[in-house]
Amino acid sequence: MRRFLLYVIIIIGGCKEEYNPPVDNAGYNYLVVEGNIVAGDDSTFIHLTRTIPVDDTSNLKPETDASVQVESENGELYQLQEKENGVYCAPPLNINANSNYRLHIVTRDGKEYASDYVPVKITPPIDSVSWKLDINTGVTIYVTTHDATGNTRYYRWEYAETWEHRSRDSSVLIYDAGLRNVRYRVREEQIYRCWNNDTSSEIQLANTAGLSADLLYEKPLVNMAYGSKKINWIYSIVVKQYALTKEAYEFWDNLKKNTEEQGGIFGPRPFADYGNIHCVTNPSEPVVGYISACSLSQQRIYINWSQVRWPRPFRECEDTTVVSSMIDSVFSTPIYLPITYVFMPPGAVFGSSAECVDCRLNGGGTTVRPPYMP
Repeated sequence: MRRFLLYVIIIIGGCKEEYNPPVDNAGYNYLVVEGNIVAGDDSTFIHLTRTIPVDDTSNLKPETDASVQVESENGELYQLQEKENGVYCAPPLNINANSNYRLHIVTRDGKEYASDYVPVKITPPIDSVSWKLDINTGVTIYVTTHDATGNTRYYRWEYAETWEHRSRDSSVLIYDAGLRNVRYRVREEQIYRCWNNDTSSEIQLANTAGLSADLLYEKPLVNMAYGSKKINWIYSIVVKQYALTKEAYEFWDNLKKNTEEQGGIFGPRPFADYGNIHCVTNPSEPVVGYISACSLSQQRIYINWSQVRWPRPFRECEDTTVVSSMIDSVFSTPIYLPITYVFMPPGAVFGSSAECVDCRLNGGGTTVRPPYMP
């Protein structure tokens, strides 16, 4: 989503000198459509938002309560349901690979939008997702793929990362305000292990149009600097591969140049191709996005810290031993957290500074383990 917002901003303001366009905020309120019509065994997700002014520091503006459908030229209809604000989804669609499909949207204010009809591309399987370690450049993750039929040629990738990080100490005790004392934690209250997530923000493309074979070998997707906190314990990445038409590839390639290779306000003048989605109600209204129809190929790998063994520093911690009479006054504040009972003096509790006990305070994330993480 960040890339589409930037794209619109650059189109409006990418000139030779600083320029504040003389338009009111309403001129920025364009519909932004992200996602693909997915064939096969994977769900279809479409994300609808509205563009915002350059100087607006608020969060993205979701387009809610819309009617979103996938339609075929033969009259097939598949309704998507709004899962969360601006995110619409459908279970695996039984679409015909020999038909053409489009996305049809009606917003809650009655405006109608539709993409061009597009063919269904069959995405070849990913051959491998691999990685290499270099002490100077860190870890680089690659994708290798090919299409023996030679029918793909144009590729796009997205990825989602998950990594585990841990606090220095594993706390088995928790302060209970109702008891004004500590008690043992239950499993759901653990704060020792945390998991973070991130998704790709760069546009990842490649093509084999000029090659004799439809083969891409070790296309680099991700680089993590040596010592990255993402591989302090266990790191996972799932790579998603999409086959594109030549027209879709050209759209994404132009968008990539304008969002990642612009070089600031003195960079090359941007292109003005908003995509293949149009406002039926008002044909002059820009709509940002490109809808493709294809199957999805994906592959997940894991990297364990023991495979890289780079430095894994911990914060400096302030440890304390709290006698039983002081447990309420010490641990009722957020400065220290209890860890475990100690043998002497009787009833005393060993604790430490909160950021050394609660993983959420030193790296963020959630304490709920994703089902695909070990």
